[in-house]
Amino acid sequence: MAYTRSESQTLQQILQELSQLDQAGDIPRRIVLSRQALEMLSRKEQPELWAFLQVELANILVQSPLGDRSESIDLAIGHYQQALQVYTRAAFPEEWANIQNNLGNANTNRILGERAENLERAIQHYQRALEIRTREAFARRWSVTQNNLANVYLERILGERAENLERAIHHYQQALQFYTCEDFPQDWASIHHYLALTYKERIRGERAKNFESIIDHLLQALQIYSRDAFPKAWAMIQHNLANAYSERIDGKRSQNLEQAIHHYGEALAVYTRDTMPEDWARAQNCLANAYCERIRGERAENLERAINHYQQVLAVFTCEALPEEWARTQNNLGEAYLKP
Repeated sequence: MAYTRSESQTLQQILQELSQLDQAGDIPRRIVLSRQALEMLSRKEQPELWAFLQVELANILVQSPLGDRSESIDLAIGHYQQALQVYTRAAFPEEWANIQNNLGNANTNRILGERAENLERAIQHYQRALEIRTREAFARRWSVTQNNLANVYLERILGERAENLERAIHHYQQALQFYTCEDFPQDWASIHHYLALTYKERIRGERAKNFESIIDHLLQALQIYSRDAFPKAWAMIQHNLANAYSERIDGKRSQNLEQAIHHYGEALAVYTRDTMPEDWARAQNCLANAYCERIRGERAENLERAINHYQQVLAVFTCEALPEEWARTQNNLGEAYLKP
């Protein structure tokens, strides 16, 4: 396909404008320009530019908040697959691996289709990416894909649940070989948080040791997620830490419950009824449960505090809005009144 001078100038203008646009902004314009350029380009005559724009358009569609999200993701998958006609593993191994990783992300987030099948495809794409993204050659990208693969195994539907969780733990630990606290503090903290969530669900291993791992990983994450810098993440980890202490097997039961009460209180410093009502209500409910079981202090006072927290929960967990939570809280409240 030969371009006229006018067509060539138009294509150059489109490509120039596209290159000048902010990657994080003006998504509609970037989509329009990418599509216009692709309509004018020939895969046979300019294969690399054609493939590059296929990937560019796919990346834009994945991050686009506009239109039907499910349709955008599927369109992106189609453009990534088109690009693979040019970016083959043999000719362009790095680009091929990048697209495989992106296809893994797209299938992980895919809305259409069976969730189980989407996750299986994501695993396959991530594993393909790791054929090129080795720790020695592409350390950071290797770690990114390891982390992505861990996230999928944590959510995986097919296969044995116990084995999926073990694989998730393995891939998170692999990612931590690169994501150190010193060099990548937020990534490091995030992985520790996800490791805690994985150990919470873990089926294998000693239950007591799993709870110690949960607590350890959450405390690691709190080194980075401070209340001032990351208030929501800090509060969520405080809540999870409280849950872990409330179920902890090792240590004295009385001290574990005191730790749980402390951390629920910390979470409630951020979870307010006005700003985060459901999170606030759940923390209030858990705090009430802890006071029902509390060993230290006056028994009568502990039960009064539990009743007070349950009653506060009912201001958010109403019968009309959240009937199951309302019924559960009513039951807990009734039991608190009957406790000796």
